[in-house]
Amino acid sequence: MTNKTKTTLNMSLLPLVVIVVLMIGAGYFLLQGEIKLPGFNKGTEIRRLDGFPTVITTDVALEKQRRIIKSPEELAEFLNYIDPTGLTEVRDSVNYDREFLLAVSSDLQDETGHKMRIKKVYEDKNAKHLLVLIEETDKGDNCEVEVEGNITADVVAISKTDYEISFDRVKKVENCEKEEVTEEETQPTEGQPGPQQ
Repeated sequence: MTNKTKTTLNMSLLPLVVIVVLMIGAGYFLLQGEIKLPGFNKGTEIRRLDGFPTVITTDVALEKQRRIIKSPEELAEFLNYIDPTGLTEVRDSVNYDREFLLAVSSDLQDETGHKMRIKKVYEDKNAKHLLVLIEETDKGDNCEVEVEGNITADVVAISKTDYEISFDRVKKVENCEKEEVTEEETQPTEGQPGPQQ
């Protein structure tokens, strides 16, 4: 074969290769990840749900919850447990064929200021295990809090998996800065006596 024949053969195969690649790419995106192609699957995907984490005012003594929710019925059961009034709801749509929900809640707190959220999910592909890290934050001793019964809850969506899922918690204390007294506040105003010496 001459160089001219090789060039013509390569030029005629190029459009065919481009068309095949485009067809494979379009097919993958139309199936939306149902086919697992190596290098394209990012692993476990997590998305935050609108309205979570949340605080629910209650005086009912509730125990902390750690749940993997795989159906609308399980979600309704969890929401009814943490909020019997029915005001707490998941506003985002959930496709249970493609994702699960991870739901956590605290036990009854007697003061405001407690926070809880699903901070991160660690994936161990070799052990086929997911570790869900829950971060709980309490107010420090120098913070102003109100006496009011409440629980905190968080719900996130996670891509469907056959991995074992476990929960772990880390606690933090959030200290509040004390307000510094400014010089203006220490000066007497007109009509008020100054500091006695």
